[in-house]
Amino acid sequence: MKRRQKIVTLWLTIICGFACHTLTDILPMFWGKDMAVMATDGNIDQGMIAFMMIISYFIPVCGIFCLLTNCYAKILRIVNAVLAIIIGLFNVAHAFMELPSDNAGQYAILPMMVVIGCVLSWHSIKYVKEG
Repeated sequence: MKRRQKIVTLWLTIICGFACHTLTDILPMFWGKDMAVMATDGNIDQGMIAFMMIISYFIPVCGIFCLLTNCYAKILRIVNAVLAIIIGLFNVAHAFMELPSDNAGQYAILPMMVVIGCVLSWHSIKYVKEG
């Protein structure tokens, strides 16, 4: 498999990992656990929702577009690598913030997200150096 295809696959895996992480967080609700945060009045912080949307969907899609539009442009490879590094660092920071967790599913998802983020960053940096 070419490095570009590996990177696209890793980006897609990142998107799926964030989706699984979110689903795992809300699954206890289906067994009757109250998921409401006690210290809030029901208003949602729109900035945090926008931030999570950017991290979990917008950045990965931009990384994929950098590889699919014109893979021979050096600047697009660099942008992809920078986005991959941002996602890799976010995954590490998020795992340290989230773990330990009372949700056992996060112990499988978050470490795997860290590994995928690091592998994605490594392949993206190698791809910049190749071209």
